[in-house]
Amino acid sequence: MKSLGSVAARTLGAVALVAGAASAWASEHEQAVGAQVEQLCDARTLATVGRFVHVDNFREPALGQAPDAKAMVAASACRAAPATHGRLVAAAYRSGQQDELLLVIAMIDGTGQVGPSFKGNLDSDPSVTIVSGSLWLDTAAYDLAPGVRAFGLDITTGVPRGCAAAGSGARRSLFVSQGRFIRPVLQDLPMSEWSLIQRGKSDCTDSSAPDLTITENFTVMLGLAPTSTRGYRDLAVSGAASRDDGHLEERPAFRSVLKWDGRVYSIEEQQRAWLAWRQ
Repeated sequence: MKSLGSVAARTLGAVALVAGAASAWASEHEQAVGAQVEQLCDARTLATVGRFVHVDNFREPALGQAPDAKAMVAASACRAAPATHGRLVAAAYRSGQQDELLLVIAMIDGTGQVGPSFKGNLDSDPSVTIVSGSLWLDTAAYDLAPGVRAFGLDITTGVPRGCAAAGSGARRSLFVSQGRFIRPVLQDLPMSEWSLIQRGKSDCTDSSAPDLTITENFTVMLGLAPTSTRGYRDLAVSGAASRDDGHLEERPAFRSVLKWDGRVYSIEEQQRAWLAWRQ
């Protein structure tokens, strides 16, 4: 995402959406990240957002299919926002006038009117594939300051691991609603990563490869710290590592704190510490 950074894959371990005939990679993605039923957008809500962004046919195509002139939305997520008595909507879509994938986040009130909103661009990287289930709204109680509650958006990719030796999961951004606008305050925090320790027999190896594939997985949790900086609560980032062969990890849990600099929560220092911890 040009305004929020790049997009990566995430495992949510949730319920997979089953609909229509899906391609192999889309099916794998749906099973992994889970387009949960509770976050599916109805046609009426999508049509409301489509009118707001001035795009016709603002609906999702059949599962596994790319957006086209008949269905401009690549992925969407809707979730109730009780704190504001409204409904949050996030949609990745094409305008029909360019190849870029765009992002809109909007709050729809009880009367069906669009209130505060955010518009941005997703990366045009051809390796990034956004499909149903790629967007996930996180409405945990990120109470950053009195009267300021953030919400999260996770963005994932539908591209399978293939023969890659490592990869990353969802990237989470936090947003706050201020007046007519929704703006990001935390951008693209990686929530999971993985790396191969050993690749077993597969389409990516020859006959000399061992039988077992061993993967090391790194997961992140994001919450509020008890401290504050410049009037906003600090964010606590914790991480854990595990292997899928049952081998016990020896490294300690990861701990980091993100501080508000008056504009955003920068993750640069945290990512340097995360890389050192992973190694």
